[in-house]
Amino acid sequence: MMTGKTHVVVLGGGYAGVMAANRLAGSGRVPAVEVTLVDPGPQFTERIRLHEVAAGARESAGVEWAEVLHPRVQRVQARAVAIDDDHRMVALTGHEPVHFDRLIYAVGSSARPTSLLSVADPAAARTARDTIAGLPAGATVTIAGAGPTGVELACAVAVSRPDLAVAVVAPSGLAHPLTAHQAVARRLQRLGIAVGNGRVDPATGAATVDGSTRPVGQATVWTVGFAALPLATDSGLPVTGDGRLMVDATLTVPGHERILGAGDAVAVQGRAGRHLRASCASALPMGAHAADTVLARLSAPAPDTIDIGYLLQCLDLGAGRGHVQAVHPDDTARPWALAGRAGGWAKEQVCRMTLTWLAREARRPGSFTWPSGPAVSVD
Repeated sequence: MMTGKTHVVVLGGGYAGVMAANRLAGSGRVPAVEVTLVDPGPQFTERIRLHEVAAGARESAGVEWAEVLHPRVQRVQARAVAIDDDHRMVALTGHEPVHFDRLIYAVGSSARPTSLLSVADPAAARTARDTIAGLPAGATVTIAGAGPTGVELACAVAVSRPDLAVAVVAPSGLAHPLTAHQAVARRLQRLGIAVGNGRVDPATGAATVDGSTRPVGQATVWTVGFAALPLATDSGLPVTGDGRLMVDATLTVPGHERILGAGDAVAVQGRAGRHLRASCASALPMGAHAADTVLARLSAPAPDTIDIGYLLQCLDLGAGRGHVQAVHPDDTARPWALAGRAGGWAKEQVCRMTLTWLAREARRPGSFTWPSGPAVSVD
């Protein structure tokens, strides 16, 4: 691309990628910047809504790109398959390679390899929806995993299909810091959701609960964490043991100054990243910071180090109910929470604000701000 401008390619159109692209496209600090967003989806996906799609409570989690993306961002609907830092090229499926001067890696994460149903992406959520919708009354839906995704999905299914038996299976039951609250357990009990201590075989769906093996349910959905996509590993970039791209506190890849990362796909090294969790609450400020690092390097000042703090952890418990836990900036719980309808209302406002923040950044780049994190020094 011989335009005399700096070409920034953003890989991934999730919360981090769109935030980064919007901030770059509208920045007045470095006007000679062109931004290309590479993503395979025909729409932006509200990933935090996919459990509702799987339960049949929502038709789609898609949002038109024009609603969230700055008009100056060039969009390429393709999937990146290889990054060549030496030649500054990205190979794509079904599209010619794209050249970059700077690259932001924000490809997100996917479900761990399994033959079971999942809610990792729109296609998987639709498949789960169709399977659950086709179940006869009295059939069993087993949710593997009792983290936020598993509990939200279980509640959504129990509300939309009260004629089904819903069971959540995890090695330690409701042990996640957010789902372990008594208010959450009471809500599951009211909805008739069984919680068992055990494991689900990711290949067969067979569940072993309290030492006994149960028959395979009519529908088993895997929500046990997410896995990194292999793109960084396959491209020879430095990765952690679980395949996430390694970045420093400026979100730059060590030894590859032209490549930055943000969102679920990366692991921030040092104390600045130890408290960060995979979430849109991390992805949004990380995307903004990655863009700011690019802009700082193009306009001479040294980039700042990342400093992300948290305010809340939120859980959708179905039918307008929810649980919202106040947290310290380092994500540890404060002694305050909202439950029931108040918690559901607050959770919905947070979900809506994610789109508002993206759309606002597209209209007024630089407007997005986020609370600072814990006061720590960077290793």
